[in-house]
Amino acid sequence: MIAGPETELRMSDGDRVWTFVLLAGGGAALLLVLPWLLDLVSGFPWVPFEDVARWVAGFDAPWAWAARLAAGAAVGGALAVLTIVDEHRVVVRDEELVLVHGRDRRTVARDQVVGVYLDGRRLVVDGTQGRRLFHERLEAPRHQVREAFLAHAYPWESA
Repeated sequence: MIAGPETELRMSDGDRVWTFVLLAGGGAALLLVLPWLLDLVSGFPWVPFEDVARWVAGFDAPWAWAARLAAGAAVGGALAVLTIVDEHRVVVRDEELVLVHGRDRRTVARDQVVGVYLDGRRLVVDGTQGRRLFHERLEAPRHQVREAFLAHAYPWESA
């Protein structure tokens, strides 16, 4: 995925779609079975708000099923959008790194970078005078991160 003068490291388009599908589908499924779950646990003495649980469990009309399905999908979809918007991205260029988080963009000159490596799922960019310039979770595949920094001649320190 090294393309020309710059490489953007971020969640793949397929991962973005799966994030949306899984969170929206999970929210819909959870709210769909919520009355059944609440009815199941409402008899236990340790369940808080037992009256509220019984009240929610009583929503079993056809319109309520559709409303719960739609509300769950909407809440899950909103959570997916927030997850995608909140991701950290890195644009790797020969002369600089552009670190992006939401609308914030920070540029780091190439001569400020003394080391780059992965610490689990976090990308670490060390700078001059012992400064840590970046230490955040990056959703790009590990091999793609390594290839991008090596292709742009950054001091890669991971295996």
